[in-house]
Amino acid sequence: MGVLQRFERRLEGMVEGAFARAFKSELQPVEVASAVQREMDDRAAIVAQGRTLVPNDFVVEISTADGERLAVYADSLSQELANLAREYAKEQGYSFVGPVRVRFDPAGDLATGMFRIRSGVIRGATVEGGEVRRPASDIPQGRANAFGGRPRLLVTSTAEGSDGTQRTYEIATPVTLLGRGTDCDLRLVDPGVSRHHAEIRVEGPEIVLVDLGSTNGSFVNGQQERRVTLVDGSRVTMGRTTLVFRRDRE
Repeated sequence: MGVLQRFERRLEGMVEGAFARAFKSELQPVEVASAVQREMDDRAAIVAQGRTLVPNDFVVEISTADGERLAVYADSLSQELANLAREYAKEQGYSFVGPVRVRFDPAGDLATGMFRIRSGVIRGATVEGGEVRRPASDIPQGRANAFGGRPRLLVTSTAEGSDGTQRTYEIATPVTLLGRGTDCDLRLVDPGVSRHHAEIRVEGPEIVLVDLGSTNGSFVNGQQERRVTLVDGSRVTMGRTTLVFRRDRE
């Protein structure tokens, strides 16, 4: 089964008929998915032997009417499109320098059913040497503190070269990928951390940590966990990196 076919299959499980009714216009998610793949192919650049760099940040501009119709599904569809981009990159041997993100923006000059894509190469946040380095452009404007209680991680690393200083990372997207890979939302430069180690997912009012089958496991308050709801003060350990989850009372 190809990447697009898997994408379509996942869409079938998303809110079923209600999701389908959101696309009465000519705007079809599979067409957007195909356009994301073409954008990656068109902008692929060989930067070293055996390494081809492609965009990791995509903005899908759609009509105002489609934007209103899509609003309730935008985060779920964005995540599925990001998953598709990761799968396609793996299939084609492409590389990213930052987390894969897809977002929708309304454009007043587009008619219903029309869309266009802008893309860029944006580095993500990295924990290395005790620092959390995060480009100012990493999170789209207006998304910071998007969830109630200002969920965040206090990050401390004892890996070689770290000074043990605690840094703050705001959780501002529905899914935050943690790991050593360059395409992670929060990249942990720690030999004890897997390339794609775990995800932090916003599921309604809850924030959930899901281990992605990492080699050394994810530990919460000293217990190895595959899936666990985080509460204020939960202490997460991955390799030699500790992340304390904090969330203010709403």
